[in-house]
Amino acid sequence: MNKTNNFLTRTAVLLALTVLFQSLRSIIPMPANVSQYVVGSLVNLSLIVAAVIVGVKGGLIISIAAPFIAFFQGFQQNLVMVPMIALGNIAIVVVVALLYNKNKILALASGAILKFVVLYLAVVKITVPLFLADKPDKMKAAISLSFSWPQLVTAAIGGLLALVVIPLVKKAIKD
Repeated sequence: MNKTNNFLTRTAVLLALTVLFQSLRSIIPMPANVSQYVVGSLVNLSLIVAAVIVGVKGGLIISIAAPFIAFFQGFQQNLVMVPMIALGNIAIVVVVALLYNKNKILALASGAILKFVVLYLAVVKITVPLFLADKPDKMKAAISLSFSWPQLVTAAIGGLLALVVIPLVKKAIKD
């Protein structure tokens, strides 16, 4: 298989896994707060694996496609949130792709922190006040909470899982 086919195939498989992980919400009944941690951690795992295995380009494809697919699946109700989620995904992918081979822990920690900061600023400080101001206060509070510290937690869990998964994926690719 040539380099282009490898890239396309691996990116497609990782996008499919990301979509499968997003779909767990409808496959396995779980409370919303539990779902955020399970699904969010697995999606972050996919983004991190993509950053390392297929690089920035493949990671960007998944970073942007996944929130749009989640919207069309009905998992994200507000279209205005989709680009913000994509921005957070892009942040973790770019940082991990650039730093992983130099220092895995720094890459994963920096990626998780940057994703959290980007989502917090983009959603809590910009989107909610400007684009969701007419929504009920309870809804704004729930959105603000879910796009604050839990994002750091799910990105960190995804990073820890990646420390186990990436070596296995690299070994499987070599075999």
